[in-house]
Amino acid sequence: MLVEVHWDHPIPLLDGSREHLIYTCEDLDALPDTPGVYVFARKHGSVVDPLYIGQARNVRTRIIQQFNNVRLMNGVRAAPSGARILLVGKPKLRGRQNVESVLDLVERALIQHALAEGHELLNYQGTHTRVDVVRSYGNRTSQKVAPLEMNVKAGR
Repeated sequence: MLVEVHWDHPIPLLDGSREHLIYTCEDLDALPDTPGVYVFARKHGSVVDPLYIGQARNVRTRIIQQFNNVRLMNGVRAAPSGARILLVGKPKLRGRQNVESVLDLVERALIQHALAEGHELLNYQGTHTRVDVVRSYGNRTSQKVAPLEMNVKAGR
């Protein structure tokens, strides 16, 4: 299976104390209300370190929920120095691709890649047997956590 993901520009995480949160972002309404994957990360210079990788049928709703996840946001805050950012990727479904299967594949590929690169994540998921390919395109910052092409053990 071939999956393509378009990554939006990085979204800076902002102090959320006015909303009684640890972090928030400037325009929550601008987040896509479509299926996608997201990465909470830290950026220092040209280096981007993923901290948490997730997926959602509605990215906006899920990210708002995550901003209310005190344990996760404390983990993001406790990470070593660097600006905190949010990366959002939207898969482009092809043919008969199922959105749940595609989201699972992309999330698994990102997690496996991050772990292979030696990043410690605030989440972890297992691996499977066959190999699938995930291709990404979009901005250069996202390519630090989602290279142009990744091979991943297939699920199911």
